Amino acid sequence: MTKFVRRLQIIMIFCVLMAFTLVSMPIIFSQPMRRAYLLLIDRQIAKVVPPRFVFAGDSLTAHGNWGWRLARNPLAATNLAEDGASINDVAIQVTRARAYYADFLLVMAGTNDILYHHALEQIACNYNFLLEKAPTGQRLIVTLIPYMSFPEYTADIRAANSEIRRLSERKGAYIIDINAYLSTYGLLGKDLTTDGVHLRDCPDHC
Repeated sequence: MTKFVRRLQIIMIFCVLMAFTLVSMPIIFSQPMRRAYLLLIDRQIAKVVPPRFVFAGDSLTAHGNWGWRLARNPLAATNLAEDGASINDVAIQVTRARAYYADFLLVMAGTNDILYHHALEQIACNYNFLLEKAPTGQRLIVTLIPYMSFPEYTADIRAANSEIRRLSERKGAYIIDINAYLSTYGLLGKDLTTDGVHLRDCPDHC
């Protein structure tokens, strides 16, 4: 009987290890799955240990290690940003930010709406909706839409940023404009981008 129980235990342990291996392999070898898994863990931890910063946005925000960059502490920030997010998608992220009780909510949205050729009136309406969703207990920081390396989008980005600035100031948000540092005459420097839209990875001291 003892040998049977021991054999059964060995079989059960083997099955558990196999199941763990099957679940872990995609996470280990697939960068998107690994990132999604780590984000899931990060967001669960953040609900227990409130972060100081919460980020909402699209792919320009999604891949930043903001806790480390801002406070040398990966637990200092939670990143809710998602690739391909529109302003309305970011508004949903902003609503979810309430659950984290952070001191600061940092938002950057609009790049994909420009790429989708949304009208200025629609962008302004959607951004106003986003701002209305911002939690009152978090200090709101809005980053204007960065310019791209494609001149055909410059006028649209400039007009959209004017509306975003107006709406954000009315909301009492802090405003960050990185274009003065990254762009010349409304064009993102080609040495700073991988595809005309996304920024190259920057060392932590940048």
